[in-house]
Amino acid sequence: ENANISFQMQETATLIGVILGVQPRSSTGGTGKSNDDIVYELADNIIEKLNNTLDMDDAKREMFELDNKGRMNSLTTVLLQEVDRFNKLLSVIKTSLLNLQKAIKGLVVMDDKLELIYSCFLNNQVPEQWEDVAYPSLKPLGSWVNDLKLRIEFIDHWIHHGAPKCFWLSGFFFPQGFLTGTLQNYARGYDYPIDQLSFRFKVLPNYRDEVKAAKLLSELKFGEELELDKELPDFKDGVLVHGLYLDAARWNDETMMLMDSSWRNESSLTCYAHGTTNEL
Repeated sequence: ENANISFQMQETATLIGVILGVQPRSSTGGTGKSNDDIVYELADNIIEKLNNTLDMDDAKREMFELDNKGRMNSLTTVLLQEVDRFNKLLSVIKTSLLNLQKAIKGLVVMDDKLELIYSCFLNNQVPEQWEDVAYPSLKPLGSWVNDLKLRIEFIDHWIHHGAPKCFWLSGFFFPQGFLTGTLQNYARGYDYPIDQLSFRFKVLPNYRDEVKAAKLLSELKFGEELELDKELPDFKDGVLVHGLYLDAARWNDETMMLMDSSWRNESSLTCYAHGTTNEL
């Protein structure tokens, strides 16, 4: 039943996309605003939300400390790579939005790329120019921008406050790099070949909503610890992660096992997971 619902939703989304692609663009709609006004204001809102770039110069010095063999923590290297990727995406977004606003004012020519962004904004779609330098996502424009803002805040908090106690795995630009960095830290700590390591996971009976967590983090004072983090146990090895979803299944908190998904609920949020290494 859920598979049939998923198929129908995909077909509906395709049909709506075709309809939006052929609709006239000169109407003002019920608000009395022209399409130029709508797109210009939307560009302003996105610029306001994504105005800041990530700066590693503000990072805590402890993250750059070397071990007895002169090696930096692998997760710090992962952070540096994530910052570069996000800053590149933010630069593309900001540059395209400023050019789009200039084109609407008539200061520059509205070329094909800007025309495509203009159309995507009217249809609540993420421009292809942004998708080419972004992480994979199926979200519409509004949700995509809010999700990117949360990802930026997650990385920014890591920069200023050090590595979090629990990592938002689905918030990474390139999660594979984070997993490799975790294995590398273990391999270095125990002088074990990294190609002989794999992951094993232990699911914990805790949940975290990143939207609520981000709000709590923004209200957190210097030196304070998040209440959600106080509930979590400490581990010598491995990392705690959250933000994973199950497709066509769900997690049973009582039996701590997988079970069939609920009717009309295609995906569900999983608990925290403690990922540790397993020697092959």
